[in-house]
Amino acid sequence: MQQLSAQDASFLYSDTQHANANVTLLHIYNQSTAPGGKVRFKSILERIASRIDKLPMLRRRVLRVPLDLDRPYWVDDENFDLEYHVRHIALPKPGDWRQFCIQAARIHARPLDPQRPLWEIYVIEGLDSLLELPAGSFALLAKTHHAAIDVELGSEITQLLHDTEAVPPKPQPPQPWFPSRPPAPMEMFARGLSHTMTQPWWIAGPVGRRLGQAAQAAAGLAGEL
Repeated sequence: MQQLSAQDASFLYSDTQHANANVTLLHIYNQSTAPGGKVRFKSILERIASRIDKLPMLRRRVLRVPLDLDRPYWVDDENFDLEYHVRHIALPKPGDWRQFCIQAARIHARPLDPQRPLWEIYVIEGLDSLLELPAGSFALLAKTHHAAIDVELGSEITQLLHDTEAVPPKPQPPQPWFPSRPPAPMEMFARGLSHTMTQPWWIAGPVGRRLGQAAQAAAGLAGEL
């Protein structure tokens, strides 16, 4: 279990119904250069599964402290499902640049599920009408919440998806994974309360903002009476 930094927590707190702090990377590939001239979705899924042990963050979700008394924590997702996070879609015909940009924008704008690890990868096919691209090209869109990504993790995700050798090694079977049990809500409440008592400035987070808004509303009401 690892607590979010103040900056990363602020990215979570800034999410609203109409805006979020997603970060999206987009790659386009010419699969004719791959062995056999084809890259299958199953191969991409197996590659990620064989390397995900190198990035523990990809199997961690956010656990918020009750009443937001303290900054949230990263905990193992006991119900982690790789196939939920790695998805396979295709553009509708004719699959032109306009449709591609609309699809990418829609994916980027959709909020990530806060009960799961904050990332998704989409393999997008049907790009045959995108001018200047070789026939059969496909795109890979990787979306992560800003709270979960930094410069180092961003480069590690890129390395996870790509090989640097002309003839890469075959993917290895995924290693057994034993997630740690997340703390119970009362345990998180006690932990947050203790931290708030020893470092009261953390109350200036979401709880502090709500108290401030309530105080302003009360002051406004008093002024009208």
